Amino acid sequence: MTVGSGTRRAHTNILRETVVGCAMLGLIAAAIAGVAGHASVGIGIAIGLLLGSTNGYLIVALLDQNASFLFGSLMRLAILSTVAFGAALLLQSSAWTVLLGVGAAQLVMVVAGVRQGLRA
Repeated sequence: MTVGSGTRRAHTNILRETVVGCAMLGLIAAAIAGVAGHASVGIGIAIGLLLGSTNGYLIVALLDQNASFLFGSLMRLAILSTVAFGAALLLQSSAWTVLLGVGAAQLVMVVAGVRQGLRA
């Protein structure tokens, strides 16, 4: 299944809102955690939010390549999990903080999609 230009425009708006929302939430999480004395937790969540915000772009890329939904889902899960664990190791942070950020990014994408749907 390929994504048409009109549909791609709507998806691009959702993806852009997701990235901007995740970046803002990441800054807020890092600031609050830093003030509370847990900077590594805030940075882990912020990194996870930024990594998770790329999920929508991965979905579009895999759909453009006519990948099956199951294969695409497994690949995205594997890629995001591997990068999240790698980021946690690199930052010497707990992996749960990065994965929590990735999960929160999915919620941000849902909110962006609902907002787009309500505007239509």
